[in-house]
Amino acid sequence: MMDVGLKAWAEIVQQVYPELPILRDRSLWQAGQFERPSVFVETDLVSDKVHTPMADRIIEDVGLVFHFDMERIGEEDQGEPIPLDLAPFFLFLRQRRFCVASKRFGIMMVIEAPRTRELKDRTEVTFRYSYLLHVPKLLIKDDGQPVEKINDFYIDEGEYKL
Repeated sequence: MMDVGLKAWAEIVQQVYPELPILRDRSLWQAGQFERPSVFVETDLVSDKVHTPMADRIIEDVGLVFHFDMERIGEEDQGEPIPLDLAPFFLFLRQRRFCVASKRFGIMMVIEAPRTRELKDRTEVTFRYSYLLHVPKLLIKDDGQPVEKINDFYIDEGEYKL
């Protein structure tokens, strides 16, 4: 369940760029075995702390590498990268005030300011984000016995003086 952030980012990229292939396998990405244009998504866990008895606060870093298309029609531009317009992606984040909800995974991600790095054939976008992840409560003890819930409360109706 810890790859929820990675899957949520793939969902967000798919919403903004529905035709763009998404690559999540690091070994294929490093080997260069992917189509262009495409985006590589990778998350890295920074912190996992108990927030409430039923939820953990997860803080992660995400890296999105947008690879440009290398095909041109004219011979003089052959092999030159065609930059991918990232304005729709940043507009998507700004419109939601950097709080993006994943419909599929039921999490709300609070995103910090992104950092971009322009390279010849790709643009790398990195930022930190956090979300709350539901942690199911254990209903059995370590010895296998079910946990007894208190459903009835009895109050002594004694006389109290103030």
